[in-house]
Order: sequence, then structure tokens, then C-alpha cells
Amino acid sequence: MPDVGFRIVQRIIRRVVLPEPFGPRITIISPALTVKFKPRRASVLPYLFERFSVSTANKLGKRQFVGMSDKNVEPTPRGTSAGSTFANPEECYQQAAQGHDMDFGVCVPNYGESSSAEALRTVALAAERAGCDSLWATDHLLMPRNSGTPYERIFDTLTTLAYLAAITSRVKLGISSLITAMRNPVVVAKQLVTIDNLSGGRLMLATSVGWNEKEFAHLGSNFHNRGKRLDASIRLIRALWNGQTSFKSGILGIEFNDASFEPRPIQKDLTIWIGGTSKAAMKRAATLGDAWHPNVQPLDQFAKLVAEFRGTSPEARTKEIRVRIGINTRVEQSEYKSPQGEKRIMFSGNHAQNKQILSRLEELGVSYIVAVPSPDGKASISNQVDAVKTLARLLR
Repeated sequence: MPDVGFRIVQRIIRRVVLPEPFGPRITIISPALTVKFKPRRASVLPYLFERFSVSTANKLGKRQFVGMSDKNVEPTPRGTSAGSTFANPEECYQQAAQGHDMDFGVCVPNYGESSSAEALRTVALAAERAGCDSLWATDHLLMPRNSGTPYERIFDTLTTLAYLAAITSRVKLGISSLITAMRNPVVVAKQLVTIDNLSGGRLMLATSVGWNEKEFAHLGSNFHNRGKRLDASIRLIRALWNGQTSFKSGILGIEFNDASFEPRPIQKDLTIWIGGTSKAAMKRAATLGDAWHPNVQPLDQFAKLVAEFRGTSPEARTKEIRVRIGINTRVEQSEYKSPQGEKRIMFSGNHAQNKQILSRLEELGVSYIVAVPSPDGKASISNQVDAVKTLARLLR
């Protein structure tokens, strides 16, 4: 059974600090279990809770907490005020149950007018302090001039992740979304494994087929069979990641036997999300991916896409949906157009509207948000930091 009690305790810890002369002492009491300990650091809490099995904390006060996920995420310190205790434990439980059970990531400015090493550092560290679960870089390589996109100025995605690995300590690191079909997948696999090692096992990946035919042409890559080559590339990357020494693919023109792929990655498995809203992308997410990673379109239209995805296959019915969505707190309108002219939804400066969007996404089964603080590549760094803080308040 999922350890739902763990998530409850996380939420309580985010809101409660119990000072003692020798450090905080956390006490969990249930009809079946009482645990007392003094953690030295917040980072040891998931380890201790898993070992002490606090799933029975779901029965605290004979209350049932529904809608809790079974994903154990390391709690992030929220504050250290000694006066934040509750006189009534029931009040504590009620407030713990009110938060949104959704993690969020932030796209860093590796593209657009404000992209720079200092911008990457500022937004990344602000997001980590705000409690985000992950940081994401956006991917393009050689866009045509006057493309109408913010991606003509862009730092290399994988190199950006290596930089983020060195300046952060807790957040996961991902790409949303890597256009793998433009690249040699063996080289990609080596780069991903290297970053996984350099980051201490914090790598994630979202990938998609790409959409700009001229960019593929610039790289000498076939645009028209990119879907088949992405499927084969995902299989190759997973094979190398899992220690296979032989592989053959006709569509990729790659064959090797008894190959050495060292060092091994730190993570046993690589998490791969699949981007895109086409039928082929949905099928790919259901069969080859760990989650579906679409951009959020107007909610009525997005609800139809979710229903279509769920009906793709039996596997799609339980696959997680982890979306990419813009955020611009300087505007009041939530709807905007992407560089490709597609209508999309973003969080805005309208807090009530943001809450409605978030609630609807939760109703549709979205479990994770990757927020883009500069959808058009023109947001200042201070505006992006404000957007990150706004999102953190909305979700917590």
C-alpha cells in the first residue's frame, strides 16, 4: 500500500517547528505507532520515515486523508520560526491536508534575451530556495534566423545541466524537451550518464520529436522519419543505461556488440517523459515513456486531449501526466499563443484565475507542473524570480 502517511508528515513538518534545547524533536503518534527522534538535518527525514513506516499516521485523530500520492519527496525547509507551533493538533492536520499534492519544476533561462550564466544561476538558486522539485533547460541547436521564436539565442541544453549540477544541491535536473532525433543517441546517452554522475543521480529527461524542419536540415538530420528514430533512440538510451553491451537498429544505422559503456549511471533507471500532443506522441508516452509531457492548451481543449490520451491504450490509463505551462505575473490574461501559433494557457497575475487553472489541472489528473517563467524569452530575471515565488505560493 502507498505510504500516504509520509506525505502527511511532510506537510506538517513544512508548517511546524518544535524547538528544544538540543534541536527539534518530531513525534508521530497513531493508534499503532509512536515514534520520537531528533533529526540532525531535514534531508534525513525521508530515510527515517521510510524505515519507521509511518503509513499508520493516516489514522491520526481517526481522520482519513484522501488524495495523497505515494511519491516520497524530500521535504523542503519552509522556515525556522520558533513560534509556529499549533495549540491544537487538529488545526495542524487540517492545514496540512489543504495543500496541493503536486510537485513543480522551473525552466531556467538558457534561451531568450535574458539568457546568461548569471541569469541561470539567479533563477536556479531562487527556484531551489522556493522549494521546487526540479530545474529544466529548453532544447534547440541551430534555429533559422527570423524564426519568430526565442530560441535563436540559446545555450546548449546538456552543457547547461552540467553547470546547474555544480551550483545546486537538491533539485532534480531535466530537459524539456530534448530533440533526440537530431542527435546521435549514443553520444546523448553518454552525456546523460555523465550528468547523472556529476549531479549525484539527479537527472531526468523529457524528449520529443521536434517541429522545425529547417533546424533538422541544418544538422543534416532527416525530419520525416524523426518519430521512428526517436523511438529507436529511446530504446538505445535505455539499453545502454541498463548495462546492455549489444544493440542493433536499422533506422538509426547503429550496431555494436560487446561495447563498454562506463562509468555506470548512479540511478538504476532513467525517468523519461514524452512530449507532444499528436496521436503518435501519445502512443509513444504510453508505451515507451514514464509520463506524458504536453503543453497546456485552453482547458476545454486540453480536457479532450487528456481523454484522448487515456483512451490510447491500457497503459495510458494509469500513466502520469506531467505538463509544461507558462507563467507571467505581469499580465492578467491566461491565454497566449506559442511561437508556432498554438493557443496555450499560462499562470498570470490573476490569482483567482490561477487557482481555477490549477484545480482544473488536478481534476484532469495532472500530477506535476514544469513552469516556464519566460514563455517568449523576454521576461527580465527579476520577473522570472517573482514568477517562481508566485508559483510556490500557489502550490503550497
